[in-house]
Amino acid sequence: MGDDGRRGVRGYLVRTLSLAAATVLLLGVCGVVAALFEVVGTGIRVDRDTGVYGSTAPLAAGTPSEAEIWYQMLGSLGGWLPLALAVMLLLVQPLMELVRRWTPSRGLAYLAGLGAVAIAGICFGLYLVFSAPLATWIGGGTGSAPVAEIGSALSLLVFGLVAYGTPVLIIAALIIGLSLAIDRRRVRSITAGLAGLLVVAVVVAGTGAFRPPPAQDVAAAQRSETVDGFTRALEGIGGIADIEVVGAGATVTMALDAGVGQVLAAADAARQTGEQLQGIAIVVIQREPDPESPAQRQDPPRGPWRVQLVPSDRSVEETTDQLQRLMLTERLQVEIALTDGFPLVTVYSMEALPAAVRELREIYPDGAHYRVEDRFSMTDDPSGLSTPMIEAILDIAAAYPAVEIEVVAQPKLFIADVTPEQAAAIVAILADPALAGTSPSGYPADYSIDTSGPDEDLEGTFG
Repeated sequence: MGDDGRRGVRGYLVRTLSLAAATVLLLGVCGVVAALFEVVGTGIRVDRDTGVYGSTAPLAAGTPSEAEIWYQMLGSLGGWLPLALAVMLLLVQPLMELVRRWTPSRGLAYLAGLGAVAIAGICFGLYLVFSAPLATWIGGGTGSAPVAEIGSALSLLVFGLVAYGTPVLIIAALIIGLSLAIDRRRVRSITAGLAGLLVVAVVVAGTGAFRPPPAQDVAAAQRSETVDGFTRALEGIGGIADIEVVGAGATVTMALDAGVGQVLAAADAARQTGEQLQGIAIVVIQREPDPESPAQRQDPPRGPWRVQLVPSDRSVEETTDQLQRLMLTERLQVEIALTDGFPLVTVYSMEALPAAVRELREIYPDGAHYRVEDRFSMTDDPSGLSTPMIEAILDIAAAYPAVEIEVVAQPKLFIADVTPEQAAAIVAILADPALAGTSPSGYPADYSIDTSGPDEDLEGTFG
């Protein structure tokens, strides 16, 4: 073989190497893009129980971990690379070489390579679409082609060529363009090296080596790490009766005899840990239920107070102040829940309501919401209700514990389930001239009394 022949063979092999490297790299890029989309979809997963989303949400059953997604991508490339290399090296490359021999134009060689891919795709589509209809037609021996069936097949062929053929043709165009752009030895060496590394990774993934643990194992490990981490952060603090981590929520229950210092220490540690530890989105601290308390009649039994620490708009100092106030209320027969609004105070009987409200108004001068289940509901907002107005409402509750009382915004008082005699006595309390002009807003506060008699509702204003 002469020098020209050796140079020709060497040039052919170099171009083949460039085309193979371009094929591997472009398919690798497609695999990376597809894997990134799946990773993003996994990253915005939502825990339906808590509403938590993102990387802190627990992995659902059947959801692959990020490591599994990347590993599966390499395995998928192992199936596509041989097919792509066969098409590019056994079909596109020979046709491009023929065109390059007939004409020195690289553009014509480029178009010839794309044409080969397009023709191969059309032929493959025709085979898939018409193989079954033609077999039915020939085997049926009816003597006429099933026109409707062939028309449906043609529509399917057009759709397939547009939906699937266009992306394939674009990828083929990019592969051929990249192979033609790799004309310098240094660039060719770098691309060939990268392609070789990718092939090695695909082969290793095909053997099953270094396979990441299943998502269920990863989720279990994450869960165990979250629970252990939260528990360890509080294990040195006394007075804790129980620590429970369910989903993305953690609840710290303080013993009945835990003092102020222990409660504050546990709250501070729980808040900091909940903000720093992945997998924890909600942190609550509460007092253990008292067996002697009427709260034991609740299902499930609840302690006298409950505070959400994370998430919260309150500062550390504000949370400390709230907890100290709560511990002042523990001798009362009430349950208090703190969120970012008014404290929600549940009193367990109408008989205990007046004394509880009077004491709690001193602890919560900025307002609170008071309720007795199915009997009483009132938002004590200092901007809408004055002390004389509150006292009048409490006097009615003490005198008539069987009636239903509700105070809504504006404010307005609604009273139901009263007899005409009771209504007249209640009106006498609300019509006390001493109440006139006591509304903090300056506007009269209204009331409405629904009686069981034939008369319509009684309407009026305080004072």
